[in-house]
Amino acid sequence: MSQNDISNYVRTAEDVKKVIEHAKLSENDLKPNVQPIYFGEKFENYKLLQLDEHILSDLKCGQTVVFKGDHNESAVLCTKAKTYDVKEAETSNSILLLPELTFPDEDTNNTELTSRKVVGIFHTYFEVKPCKPRLKKLRNLLEKCSYKGSELEKEVLASNEMYTFEHLSAIIQASDDQLKDALKEMGAFQIDGNWRVLEFDYECRALSFLLNLIDEQSWPYNTIPMDETLNILGELLPPVILQHIIDQYSTWCVSSNLSQTHRSLIEDKVCRFMAVGLLRPCEKFNLTDFKTAWQGSVPEGMTTNLKQLDGTVLVDQSSHPQTICYFNEQDLPDDIIDRFQYLFQVRSKWTLNEIQPFLEKLSTDKLNVNNLLAKYTRATNVDGVRFYCSKHSSK
Repeated sequence: MSQNDISNYVRTAEDVKKVIEHAKLSENDLKPNVQPIYFGEKFENYKLLQLDEHILSDLKCGQTVVFKGDHNESAVLCTKAKTYDVKEAETSNSILLLPELTFPDEDTNNTELTSRKVVGIFHTYFEVKPCKPRLKKLRNLLEKCSYKGSELEKEVLASNEMYTFEHLSAIIQASDDQLKDALKEMGAFQIDGNWRVLEFDYECRALSFLLNLIDEQSWPYNTIPMDETLNILGELLPPVILQHIIDQYSTWCVSSNLSQTHRSLIEDKVCRFMAVGLLRPCEKFNLTDFKTAWQGSVPEGMTTNLKQLDGTVLVDQSSHPQTICYFNEQDLPDDIIDRFQYLFQVRSKWTLNEIQPFLEKLSTDKLNVNNLLAKYTRATNVDGVRFYCSKHSSK
């Protein structure tokens, strides 16, 4: 048979019967829907994407699924609620794409041969796995356009790009729900529709106005009259900034008769911010001296404790005297391997309580902190204390 004969060949019913006979099958045992398969003259440029139940459910409901990533970033896929890492995977068998192929369990009375065309052959597909959103770019972008005070606002607006939520959603590798959570956690707020953060020194100044007022008026930190506060501080801070500081560091009183008129400072948030203010300018701080200064910096009635600083500081209990330094989890690499490498450059060994605050945000439902430590570190016991070291450490 010539090449031309092969290309023009069309399988007949007699051909099918011969194949059934060669396979030692009975026609009565088979469904009548016979579909000879042919390769098209050219293949379409399709890509195969693996779907989990969450992605498939979103697509069926008409939700948008988006690929995100600049040319120097590995791609992620985002639904409304989740972010997925995307990797190309190989398959040992060839996958044929036939758009019009019907299956035996489908309702069909077709007894004639129906040709089906293969429009693609695949040896790879895109595999997706849930991952943490990549938020370091978000922090970097918003810090560049941080609010530094009304006197500097014109300069900031002229020299930096501003970002709406839609703009951030397009360039940050996170789902919209995760992006909203990240903006809230960062203490971001909107000015004229653009998302901003407060520059740290300016935030110190703005919060100190509120704390000084509470001290001057001898108000309990958990019963602050809002009308007086807004009237007095309204002369010192722009309305949007004053409202943001109040929203960030206080909540409405629980008491029913004060729930609409008075607010209470959030103790852990205020204590944490004041600690960071003390530690940021210093390389290290004597732990005992720090505790004294820290307690003296917060409003009367508040109690400071080191647990409030998880993920923000490192305490060196082996030094004499013991020391504390600023060490923010948000400044660490987002990639888990890079993060472990960085942590073990800072310290060669960690206890679980020391390292846990710097790993919690990278843990998942399938990989909690203990799983991450088992996978990426080596455990040793020293005098009954369990330490975690780099797997590649010689010690």
